[in-house]
Amino acid sequence: MIALRIALALVVGAAGYALGSMFADRLRRRVQELDEWQALLQLLQSDVAYGALELPRSLEKIARSVRQPTRTFVQRVARRLEGHVRVQDVWHEELERLRAQSCLAPDDIVAIGELGDALGQFGREEHARHLEHALARVAVQRQRAADERGRGERMWRTLGATAGMALALLLL
Repeated sequence: MIALRIALALVVGAAGYALGSMFADRLRRRVQELDEWQALLQLLQSDVAYGALELPRSLEKIARSVRQPTRTFVQRVARRLEGHVRVQDVWHEELERLRAQSCLAPDDIVAIGELGDALGQFGREEHARHLEHALARVAVQRQRAADERGRGERMWRTLGATAGMALALLLL
């Protein structure tokens, strides 16, 4: 009987640590995703400034350079723009879909969503300004995410392990 209790206590302790690690991992993934968005915006900025590609072609090209879940977002937007729909509508609909698959915070989504309001409405110079603004907003969000990660990653792991051990001790 005591062996079963010890085994159960070990499982509960490990589960607590795993749960804390899961929350810590979300903080790490958020920073990585914002890095991908910065790369995407820089590539899009280059295409707008120097390329003569239409937005769907530019997005298809950029999709090969970014990782998931950002890649899926870009591919879906590019594919849907072939149907001659409003860029703003597609951008926001796909951002809503991305929210479920992503570790991005609501403020991150807002910063990225503002770019969607400007795409397809202006000339090259105006697009460049909007992309520069979006890049700056994402950079600020990335710095905030990195700060939160620095503070929160160890806290979540420690909290998970401590809670797991405390619960394990109660079971003994």
